[in-house]
Amino acid sequence: MADKSNPIRVTGAKELRRALKNAEGDLKQELKAANKAAAQSVADAAKSRHVPVKSGNLAAAISALGSATKGTVKAGKKSKGTQNYAGVVHYGDPNRGRPPQPFLHEAMSAEWDNVYGAYETALKNITDKLSTK
Repeated sequence: MADKSNPIRVTGAKELRRALKNAEGDLKQELKAANKAAAQSVADAAKSRHVPVKSGNLAAAISALGSATKGTVKAGKKSKGTQNYAGVVHYGDPNRGRPPQPFLHEAMSAEWDNVYGAYETALKNITDKLSTK
């Protein structure tokens, strides 16, 4: 049960909302850049150290995307004449005796500090910009 004798008080919420609204365009671009940087770190690690290499096609099909709400690492292609087999390589196929090779999970684990650092830097830049407005 909450302790009503010691209420939480928030000061500056109105100013924070105004600053966020005014910085929305910049904020979205900053978040998009941070998400892309974090995803790119994982994609680069997957390509260079973690993806199993047979022909090189799977490594070439790893890419990073960033939006204002998330960073994504994509593997494999769905284009004409190209089979998307990244999931089968990553998760394995027990029906065909193919063990999992979780190259994306391994890359994420290896790059955790860089991903965290990318977000930490971006959030510091955003809060610095907001505090000066």
